[in-house]
Amino acid sequence: MTDSRTIDPHALDRLREWGGQKLAGQMVRLFLENSGTRMDQIRTGAESGDMPETERGAHSLKSSAANVGAELLRTLATRMETAALEEEPEVAKRLLPELEAAYAAAMDELAAIEEEMIRTGAVTGDEEVGEGEPIIEEGMPE
Repeated sequence: MTDSRTIDPHALDRLREWGGQKLAGQMVRLFLENSGTRMDQIRTGAESGDMPETERGAHSLKSSAANVGAELLRTLATRMETAALEEEPEVAKRLLPELEAAYAAAMDELAAIEEEMIRTGAVTGDEEVGEGEPIIEEGMPE
C-alpha cells in the first residue's frame, strides 16, 4: 500500500494475515488516536527530567510503532526508553527532536494509509476501535 520508508508495509500485511483488513484498520486507527498521549508523556518527562515517565511513554510508543510498522519511530523510542532506564536525561532531551520528527512522519503516513483504506472500502472509517472482535488475537505478538 505504501512504498514509504516511514511505514513498513509488511507489518500491515502481518496484521491483515492475523485478523484481516479490519484488524489492520483498527491498529492504524488506535495508533492515530492514542499515540499522541505517549508522545506527550515522553515530551513532558524528557523536558522535566522525569525518567520514569519518559520510560513509560517510550515503552508504550515503541510497542505501538512496531505494531504498525513505524520502524524508525520504534528505533528512536527504544533509544529513548534506554536513555530513561539508564537515567540519562540529557540524552533523552537530545533525542526528543529526532523522535518528534519521526513521530510526525509516521502520523502523516498512517493517516494517508487510513484514508486509502476508507477510500477503497477496506474499512468504513466509522467502526469504533475495540468494538466487536478483540484486537489482540491468538498468535499475535503483544
